[in-house]
Amino acid sequence: MNMSLVLNRYKCRRYLVRNLAELGFKEPTPIQRQAIPLLLSGRECFACAPTGSGKTLAFVFPILMKLKHASKDGVRAVILCPTRELAAQTARECKRLAKGKKFYIKLLTKQLVKGADFSKLPCDILISTPFRVHVAIRKRKLDLSRVEYLILDESDKLFELGLVKQVDSVVKACSNPAIVRSLFSATLPDSVQELARSIMHDAIRVVVGTKNSASEFVKQKLIFAGSEEGKLLALRQSFQESLNPPILIFVQNKERAKDLYNELKFEDIRADVVHADLSDVQDIQRIVLNTSKGIFTHLSAPLCRPIKSTAMRADPRSLAGSSQMSFESLLFDIFLIERENAVDNFRAGKTWLLIATDVIARGMDFKGVNCVINYDFPDSAAAYIHRIGRTGRAGRTGEAITLYTEADAPCLRNIANVMKASGCEVPDHALLLRKQKWKKHRPHREAISTKPVVEEQ
Repeated sequence: MNMSLVLNRYKCRRYLVRNLAELGFKEPTPIQRQAIPLLLSGRECFACAPTGSGKTLAFVFPILMKLKHASKDGVRAVILCPTRELAAQTARECKRLAKGKKFYIKLLTKQLVKGADFSKLPCDILISTPFRVHVAIRKRKLDLSRVEYLILDESDKLFELGLVKQVDSVVKACSNPAIVRSLFSATLPDSVQELARSIMHDAIRVVVGTKNSASEFVKQKLIFAGSEEGKLLALRQSFQESLNPPILIFVQNKERAKDLYNELKFEDIRADVVHADLSDVQDIQRIVLNTSKGIFTHLSAPLCRPIKSTAMRADPRSLAGSSQMSFESLLFDIFLIERENAVDNFRAGKTWLLIATDVIARGMDFKGVNCVINYDFPDSAAAYIHRIGRTGRAGRTGEAITLYTEADAPCLRNIANVMKASGCEVPDHALLLRKQKWKKHRPHREAISTKPVVEEQ
């Protein structure tokens, strides 16, 4: 079934036909064939499909079809995403698909929560992380009682302990009895399905391919590196053999992201770092207020570049002393801009290699990523599937290299099983290991460094 047949069957509106053609859509993917008719018929679903298979279009298209026209009667659709980056990307995709139609599509930001009067702000589709919506609800700024569609994107992540209470408050606030709720993800554990059933009514489960499987378009490889120093040597060797940017490298935490960047910055490779947060005091202390130039500079970032933001052009001393914005809050805003800059530079091809934590492992669609390297071993099969899913998207091929040491044995069999199910070669010993889980905390790893260690006598 090609896209034109789908459009004719559902009497697709002209602006959608035009936009789909401009965006190069010719044939619906398997998840789109299954999910679009369900949502258009008013059925709820929880859908599992491989990374890069077109899940965003599978829920945005029917929402735009059903909403028909812009309205000033309040929010009519809510899309929840686990990270700011994914929410921003989804908002961009919505706007591209709705081009030519005056729908009010809003990305819920901190500034919008603080300053907007939602009773007067037209909004058809609201896209956000659960936290931002939760804050707006708690402040009684946001009325979701007329919401017709609630989408939970990357639902397995949204139902983790840190987010589930915030998601629950959003679900309760969307009190329209006729609401259609749907969940989408590349991995759908049984625990998530149980939670999904508790908030949905007679939902249909849609699974494309093998549940919780990796993309068939990604060539996967395991490399035993022996030690942390061996991992660094293996990484450098892979660069010497074939450096085929753009490349994503995943590490365990932000400290290791910075350490790896410091090791690679003299390799004549355009690299950058993106990680999850700026919560510790040491990082805050490394940010200085450059009052002589009237700009802020983030010294802990690998590329000490000025922050380009209209919000930062005022006198920084007055901003820092403002009662409306605490200094810590301002620092965090600066950090978020740095993070967005790193992602944007990677998208634009200005950066060849992006070192990242799992903050961008889910849903992010980077065009043409040729290789994903798991420098630090993922702590679950789901994390592995989402990481390597940044390559091999929309039918393109990609490569995923995973480095491991003895410390990674507890999770090696899980990853090996995913690889085997995808048709990739796996060492026999990896499939014979006892199935285990990580301990409560991720393994402690030695520092990323090739500097010689001088032992005290």
